[in-house]
Amino acid sequence: MKKYRAVVIDGKKLIRRGIAVMTLAVVAALGVLDIKIAAPKINVMPDSIGQSAVAESVPVIGAVSGTAEKLKSSAIAVVKKVVSFVLTFDPFDLHTAVAEELPLIKAVGYGYLARTANQSIAAYNPQNVDTGGGTAEPATPGTGQYPITEVDSGQGKALGKEKSKILIRNETDFGINIDEMLSSPLKFDMKGEEPKVLIVHTHTTECYSPEGASVYSADKSDRSLNADENMTAVGKAVKRVFEKKGIKVIHDATVHDNPSFNGSYENSRKTVEKYKAKYPGIAVVLDLHRDAFIYDDGSKAKFVTEIDGKKTAQLMLVVGTNGGGLDHPNWRENMKLALKLQNHISKKYPSLMRGVNLRKERFNGHVALGSMIIEVGSSGNTLSEAVRGAELAAAEISDFLNTLK
Repeated sequence: MKKYRAVVIDGKKLIRRGIAVMTLAVVAALGVLDIKIAAPKINVMPDSIGQSAVAESVPVIGAVSGTAEKLKSSAIAVVKKVVSFVLTFDPFDLHTAVAEELPLIKAVGYGYLARTANQSIAAYNPQNVDTGGGTAEPATPGTGQYPITEVDSGQGKALGKEKSKILIRNETDFGINIDEMLSSPLKFDMKGEEPKVLIVHTHTTECYSPEGASVYSADKSDRSLNADENMTAVGKAVKRVFEKKGIKVIHDATVHDNPSFNGSYENSRKTVEKYKAKYPGIAVVLDLHRDAFIYDDGSKAKFVTEIDGKKTAQLMLVVGTNGGGLDHPNWRENMKLALKLQNHISKKYPSLMRGVNLRKERFNGHVALGSMIIEVGSSGNTLSEAVRGAELAAAEISDFLNTLK
């Protein structure tokens, strides 16, 4: 099946760059030319308090009441503000200027590997639709081959001797009482004859590295429409484990991110709502994804551990909240389940799970009391590693859910 890669040309951005060049030329001229301006002798605003207040709001007025140097500095400041407004970023800040042009720096700057999902686009969405916060792939270097680097990102390694604890990567302003959530009962059960678990893939076409690969080509896509190599294959494996363990489950293989990546969360939400209307008893919705990290040097991270002598992809539970402004009143129920699952899985496989990721974005978590994303490995992992990690986790998840019957 043909793989694809999206290329977007932003005409507005090109126009902005043209305006920027001309405006920067003006700024440079102001800085180089020694413009001699006679300081006015009039007192524009006798009241020093009022003068100070207005000067802060309108810098030019503050400069007129002062020296020629202040006037020139203020004019430059105003021009800079205009440029920043037009470009929607500050070109005079080297980091943000370069980051705007080089998405790789934007994705992995500020001292840590930032998943592009962290770059929220909810604020730019006039319909206030749950886009998932911009979970596009990290930018690759462009061309050439780069190494795939094995990384142990498990919470067991991070916690060291305190393996009995749970690691949370909290990207919200909410506080989490882990002990309280672990001891608190869930607001749903697994009783009944109809399906209780739904597996979906918002980013269905996410796929993995070839078996045995130690390098990757930057011009190759990390997406595939082939159901035998993308997230559908992982979902099938999880479904088999659930059914073997007696869990009534539905696996939906709808492709939600093709032909357009934009709107994939809206598409998957509609899919979930369709099943919820048919089977109101669905309590757990698992959205299976695979993660992606690219280092500053272009190398791709492969989140892997060794279990029973076999390389196994590590997993991460991701829970959305209403921190981004979208309606999600029961997100703590989602988090409660995630913590209980993390605790249960980690007791048997301490190195399998990465820390639980709590996010401002909603990620369609409002659709069920037991809704969450599961990141199965990363683009550096192979499909076999991903399937193995997913199967081990699914067995433990099934055992936990069976206690709710």
